[in-house]
Amino acid sequence: MYTFRDLLKRIRLEAGLTQEELSKILRVSTVLIAMVETGKKEVSKNLIERLARKLEVHPSSITPFVFIDKNVDLNKLPKMEKTLIKFGERMQKYLIRQKSQNLKRHA
Repeated sequence: MYTFRDLLKRIRLEAGLTQEELSKILRVSTVLIAMVETGKKEVSKNLIERLARKLEVHPSSITPFVFIDKNVDLNKLPKMEKTLIKFGERMQKYLIRQKSQNLKRHA
């Protein structure tokens, strides 16, 4: 599963947008997009809401991916948690492949 910063970058690249183009669509600075994508700045609620609006999804579709601990051994998690993580991975693929196209309309 991708961290939010990786998810944001993959959505942007799938849409064929530069950081500058995405920043204009979201009405934030290019520096903010760059800092979030490199992990130098934590994502804000405002940025999640702006992104969700342009992707045409509910913000809760994105927020489960704000915190991902890649060091956790999934085999040690309860079945329900593994199921939720697997669902999250499918949701990320959907956001990247399908919903990223909505950003192009705003460019």
